[in-house]
Amino acid sequence: MHIKILLIASIIFLVSLTRLVPHLPNFTPILALALFGGAYLPSKKTAFLIPVSAMFLSDLILGFHSQIYAVYGCILILSFLGRTIQNKINIRNLIITGISGSLIFFIVTNFSVWLGDNLYPLTLNGLIQCYVMAIPFFHNTLISTFIFLTILFTGYSFAEKKYQVLKKI
Repeated sequence: MHIKILLIASIIFLVSLTRLVPHLPNFTPILALALFGGAYLPSKKTAFLIPVSAMFLSDLILGFHSQIYAVYGCILILSFLGRTIQNKINIRNLIITGISGSLIFFIVTNFSVWLGDNLYPLTLNGLIQCYVMAIPFFHNTLISTFIFLTILFTGYSFAEKKYQVLKKI
């Protein structure tokens, strides 16, 4: 296995372990990891497989939940979104993908809650209520995504400058 792929996969798996320590609701690295994997892993297969595998392994410990398919679907979508900035990584693109990814996650997962958890009536008012009730959690998603994006992309950029072997692929 190429050193770059091994390093990125290791980063993704290690950072995903932060889900196992106590944290604020929706304050996790998962969205940033999916964007990071999509941006840096060389193939679509690894870009999709590694972040989902990291999530799955941490879910084995934390337990599975009713929204698992929506969450994993979002990880795949965000990995694809990360691929759109491959070779175009800059602050502007990270801000756009960070906000877009957080909004996609918010929209998809809360729609799934409305549709499947029987917490809200399956009406337009129920859907609106579901999204309104989720707003207090959105800022944690957004803040954690940007914190972890900053750590991952800045850290990896530093490593690429220090170790030229990482630039090859």
